[in-house]
Amino acid sequence: MAAVRWWLIGLLAVAFAGCNTAQGVKKDVAIGVEKTGEALQKSGEAVGNALNKTGDAVGGGLKKSGEAVQKKVE
Repeated sequence: MAAVRWWLIGLLAVAFAGCNTAQGVKKDVAIGVEKTGEALQKSGEAVGNALNKTGDAVGGGLKKSGEAVQKKVE
């Protein structure tokens, strides 16, 4: 009878440890997802800023080209 009791206590301890480990994994995954989301947001902002700067440079170049052509036509 005592052996069954210790076996049952051991089984409950293992089950509890498993649940605790699962909760830890869930927390780790949530933290990882949050950090990944933040990194993607920052990357998106950096790409957006780079595209804006590239667009401004191209637009400025086209404007200058258009002005030069217009002066030649006049």
